Amino acid sequence: MNKSKISLALLAALSVQLPSIAFAAESEEAEIQKPQSAKEKEAAKEAEKKKAEIEVITVGGMRSSEVAAINMKKFANSISDNLSAEEIGVLPDQSIAESLERLTGVTGNQDNGRSNTVSVRGMGGAYTLTTLNNREVVSSFGSRSVNLSLYPSASIRRAQVYKTARADGLEGGISGHVNMETFKPLEVDKNVRTFSATVNSNSLYKDITEGDKYGTNIDGMISQHIGDDFAFSVGAAFRDDIRYLEGIKNGDKVVGNHAWLPDRNGDGVGEYASTASVLNSKKFTIEQDAIFAAAQWQLTDDLLISADYLTSEYDYKQNVLTLSVPTFWGVDWLVPQDEVDVSDDNFLMSGVVRKPGGGMGKWDGSVLNNDKTDVFGINFAYQITEDFRAELDIAHSAADRFYSYRTASGNIDDAADHYIAFDANTSNYGLYYLGADFTGTAYDPDRNAINQRILENNLGDPSNFDFHSVNNSQNFMESAVSAVKLDFIWDVDLGPLHQIKFGYRRSQNTKDHLDDSEKYSKNPKNRTMTDEEWADAFGHLDFNALATKLKDENYRKLEYIQGFSDLYYVDVGDIIGSMPEFFANRTISDEDRFASYELEENTDAAYVQLAFAGDYYNGTFGLRYYSTELESTSYQSEFIVQEKINDETGEPIPGTFQLIVGEGADFVTSTHDYSGVLPSLNVNIIPADEFFIRIGAGQAMIRPSLGDVNNALKLKSNSDQEFDTEVNLQSKTLADAGNPYLDPIISNQVDVSFEYYPTQWDYYAIAGFYKDLDGLYQTGANYIPVEGAVDSEGYPISMPVTSEVKGEGGNVKGWEFSFRQDLGFISDYLKGLALSGNYMDFFHGAHQDYNIRNPGDNPLTIPTEIWYQPLGWIDSTYNVALTYDIGKSFSARINLNQQSYQATRDGQSYFTQWPSKNLSMNIRYKIIPSVTVFAQASNLLDETQTKGYLSGDHLGFAATDFVAQQSARGISYYAGVRVNF
Repeated sequence: MNKSKISLALLAALSVQLPSIAFAAESEEAEIQKPQSAKEKEAAKEAEKKKAEIEVITVGGMRSSEVAAINMKKFANSISDNLSAEEIGVLPDQSIAESLERLTGVTGNQDNGRSNTVSVRGMGGAYTLTTLNNREVVSSFGSRSVNLSLYPSASIRRAQVYKTARADGLEGGISGHVNMETFKPLEVDKNVRTFSATVNSNSLYKDITEGDKYGTNIDGMISQHIGDDFAFSVGAAFRDDIRYLEGIKNGDKVVGNHAWLPDRNGDGVGEYASTASVLNSKKFTIEQDAIFAAAQWQLTDDLLISADYLTSEYDYKQNVLTLSVPTFWGVDWLVPQDEVDVSDDNFLMSGVVRKPGGGMGKWDGSVLNNDKTDVFGINFAYQITEDFRAELDIAHSAADRFYSYRTASGNIDDAADHYIAFDANTSNYGLYYLGADFTGTAYDPDRNAINQRILENNLGDPSNFDFHSVNNSQNFMESAVSAVKLDFIWDVDLGPLHQIKFGYRRSQNTKDHLDDSEKYSKNPKNRTMTDEEWADAFGHLDFNALATKLKDENYRKLEYIQGFSDLYYVDVGDIIGSMPEFFANRTISDEDRFASYELEENTDAAYVQLAFAGDYYNGTFGLRYYSTELESTSYQSEFIVQEKINDETGEPIPGTFQLIVGEGADFVTSTHDYSGVLPSLNVNIIPADEFFIRIGAGQAMIRPSLGDVNNALKLKSNSDQEFDTEVNLQSKTLADAGNPYLDPIISNQVDVSFEYYPTQWDYYAIAGFYKDLDGLYQTGANYIPVEGAVDSEGYPISMPVTSEVKGEGGNVKGWEFSFRQDLGFISDYLKGLALSGNYMDFFHGAHQDYNIRNPGDNPLTIPTEIWYQPLGWIDSTYNVALTYDIGKSFSARINLNQQSYQATRDGQSYFTQWPSKNLSMNIRYKIIPSVTVFAQASNLLDETQTKGYLSGDHLGFAATDFVAQQSARGISYYAGVRVNF
């Protein structure tokens, strides 16, 4: 197109030029029309890219980050989306994950109210590769997903989300590759001094009784040039934060089609009902300190040395208040048969029950977590000749984690009858504590009436707490990855081929896990101490003195949870701290040794990649070979499972078991290896300067989680294993085991993207993708018989050992649309306004079985397979943003993000998270050129997070439309000031 315009201009000029200069004009025309080589075309593209970057610098404000991201997308060699800081050290949101989830097809995976990891194009976080400066980084919690909370947002300047594979990129992502980039001082041609201070809070924090009701975040960075060839930067971030959540979790649905389960309405068919409700409140106290630094030295014209380092220590204490409220098991039903509220689907929708004695279970937790992350890298880029260069990259990443889980458990008001009502008729689950009856006379069965004046609410009185168990468990995780990578880049001029790139990478991934569980109990179900021993150890504790309140009025945001506002909390850390001599002696049991492991994973990879370009196209083609060797060592032994024996009668105790560990326990090493070749092709077709068609095809792979490929065995406690032999359908497992023989998942995939850039500010893009996976990771089980135990029908009872397996695969496909449009073309009144957004829709034939594995493989009376989309996968997501930007002084953005249904896991249970919206708004105002104030609010709709039923003990289908969990997150807001010197 450009050549045609130039030729016409020259012809017009020739018609009016003097003959004396005709030959010169013809020579000039010939020179201009001379075809460019592939190398020259690539150089012209790079020049245009740099020019666009300079134009962005002159814009400033929020618009500058949006335009910079557009340019990164436009000039990319593959299908991608991008994130750019508004200023140095200023991401658009409080965290990296919250910023990334505004990009097309990117989903933030929430944990306790915050997005800590991300996934791409609807697939779970396990299918996404996350890197820092294109280097592999390790996670502290066992998986390959990276906890982005460990990286301060001030240290990140930009991020890319690559949606197609390249041979020169790391293998390990099927859905996409998220790369974060830190600051590089030589890239900014000026010295930088920046400092910011932020205060944040939440609408739920105002009633917190102890500690601050707000969090603070302070960060700063300096970047200094020393001459023209050397520059360094040093930054730090300090965070002192809190977080508070409160919610309700209902027990798994059961079905009353057995003789031992009542038929409430007398129609001959048992109803579906929830077993119980658990109320919980969680308070987090968070401290984070981080230091990040970088240096670049242009040692010679041909040699550039770049180094970067980041260290982050992330600590939190979590206080968890928990109360179990029975609504099905062990209760008296108080609703007349003709008034029972049952849905068309036979679900029990509401009711009133009495818990006769035994109290309500209360277990309060105190979690201590310490994460230490270190990331280091050094890169040598050497221009050997004009057309040949080499890069040597050496990197190391380490993550250490200490996690301590302590609980204090017991019952409230053992001697009383407790009256409870529940209502599941609305999208907000209702649970009402009517009170406790210490006289036994509150209920009149003849009139079916409850005398409310007799009932007392003593849930806030610690003197009625029967304390019976303490858990003081902890584990240690040490993870590291070291890698050396050597790349060679050869610029050539061979027709359409302009570059040959090839290289080699060697990496070693290690993970050491040590489990240390300490439990003390007088509870008959899992007794470790006699009543006398318990009284001697814990009888002196005064719970009136130990009890505190996390919040003045609990569950205010969950308006249908009533009667529980005065719940108290017991910090088991105070109990442990007051008894240092008793808790000082810790022992590593056989069970602890079985659950501990050491793991080493070595990978060699080599690749070759060819880059080509023509008049209307460019792209790359390559092959990447990988070979991985895995070695895992753990403590193992032969063992058998037997029913427990009653010490007094010598008879088996039905429904309980004990493990008998055999002799000759020793350390065992398991090994596994796999390899493969991944081809990739990325083509950009450019029929016009503003129009791009991108095609990506090839293979990608993901490795199994490092937490799943060990050869350890995590045994469950005896109390977890009790089950009713009359039914033999409880969701109990003997143990969770690793599987060191898991192979990677391979995906054949094709992507196509159509992109239109009418101006430097605007763009429209629509893309489609298809992936064919050769397997999916899911939970499998092997069954171990309980010696001498049979159920009521005479079938042998066996307990499952669960582990991850590679099941059948499936194909996934979808499409996504994104745009940004400046609205000033409509009217001068709309100048400064821009509308942007994206939408992703995901279709797939992949499913996995979510029914919890049952103890025993005998014939069952209900279906046991519940098929649903894979864990963490999401059907659709969208994001819409309206940005207002007046030059460099004032910017504002309002943003709406929604995610659709997705499967989630909580312990051994699975749920379906309902669609959720997040409406946020942020503003920034530059008071003077060096001082900017900013503010943001999120979850402005004040939505609660709701989950429906997916798995169940006795339910053979998913009940996703019934409330299983609800959690209030509140409205979050922050404000701060940034100073640039």
